Amino acid sequence: METEVYVKEIMTKNVVTIELQTSCVDAAKKMSEHGIGGVIVVDNNRPVGIVTEQDIVRKVVSKDLRPSSVLTKDVMTRRLITIHPAQFVNEASHKMFKMRIHRLPVVDEGNLVGIITDTDLLVVSTQMGEIFSELVQMNAEHFPPESVETEALSQGICEECGRLSERLVLTNGRYLCEFCAETE
Repeated sequence: METEVYVKEIMTKNVVTIELQTSCVDAAKKMSEHGIGGVIVVDNNRPVGIVTEQDIVRKVVSKDLRPSSVLTKDVMTRRLITIHPAQFVNEASHKMFKMRIHRLPVVDEGNLVGIITDTDLLVVSTQMGEIFSELVQMNAEHFPPESVETEALSQGICEECGRLSERLVLTNGRYLCEFCAETE
């Protein structure tokens, strides 16, 4: 059974981009229209940087500059951190955590092919948690409750609320987080 998920399987393929000469006000409008917090800056369809809401606030608004007169090339983060579509999602997660970034452009041979965000990672991890919980329920008959009633797991998915818990307690044949175990 394959447990790894590739970046290409969860990335957003239609990436919102802007050109180097785009004004910050137009970049902000584009972010607002698409409900996103950052856009990839391209030059001849090649990713060269990223502009985020924070960039505009810190480098334009807080300095009392007119967003319509400032170009994205002047406020973008130039050192673009990227990932390849054939890398695993856990590698993307580690890279984003280590670099403290929320968006990771997916680049193949210099071409922008997608983007993965911290929200994408949360959705995938939640779905994987639900799958894990269903697998635990499916295999519960292999673990008779009477033989392990007082057993506790160090970490896992609560079978009641579905949340990841640092400590699960076996209660009435189900592994529950401490909160759900108390209310049972």
